[in-house]
Amino acid sequence: MPLFVLATPIGNLGDLSPRSREALSSADFVAAEDTRVTRKLYTALGIPAPELVSYRSHDEERRAASLVQRLVGGERAVLVSDAGTPAVSDPGRFLVQACHAHGVPVHALAGPSASAAAISVSGLDAAPFHFLGFPPRKGGQLKRWLIEYGQLPGALVLFEAPTRTVATLQAIAELMPDRQVCLCREMTKLHEEVKLASAAELALSLSERERVRGEVVLVVGPGLATKEESTTPDADSGSLKSVALVLAERWGVKKRTAYQALLKLEAELSQD
Repeated sequence: MPLFVLATPIGNLGDLSPRSREALSSADFVAAEDTRVTRKLYTALGIPAPELVSYRSHDEERRAASLVQRLVGGERAVLVSDAGTPAVSDPGRFLVQACHAHGVPVHALAGPSASAAAISVSGLDAAPFHFLGFPPRKGGQLKRWLIEYGQLPGALVLFEAPTRTVATLQAIAELMPDRQVCLCREMTKLHEEVKLASAAELALSLSERERVRGEVVLVVGPGLATKEESTTPDADSGSLKSVALVLAERWGVKKRTAYQALLKLEAELSQD
């Protein structure tokens, strides 16, 4: 009857715990993000695979309704994603919700997590940190997204595809030039790379390569300004410039025009 939410290796098969291996061996069925990837995991472990049920993001809500009935009926299941922890920027949330709604026990089989691993090797102050998943793909949406979440205190943790990493780093460099960024690529794999630098330096370094390969996690450190410093004119100016960028894109005007309009409005409000 229980559902086991099982974290699979993000690169190194040796990171799978004995408890997770036991759960994979005893499951009646496995809800898998990609059954082909999960079958390869079973083959590598030398374990006979049970029924592997496709549980992908595009239809997970519909699939959850049928799978939870099997659990209510007494079957034992494991939920896995292709790599890392399910339901963290991967399918799983709807099935877990359905289990709670139907009184099905849900157990965590903790293990590899790309976000936690990246924070641990970054050396950045990540108390607090905000996990953001994958950013928007389009440039304008990406900048608005970074501006919105860049206002939060603490570090930011995000995933990115290798083909978009340079563009994302360039946007971070433009909007958060004071922040250090830790690039974590191919974590736990043979060609693992961990590099701490400014976003601009990382973007330049990657742009000089013929191709960026592998999964990427970016840990963006907190801003240099403290809470007390956030009330200084310089910090306010930085915030206004961020808002001006969004407004310029929305209004179809130059950023300088939007910024000057905001300064005028700020001066008028300060006199009230």
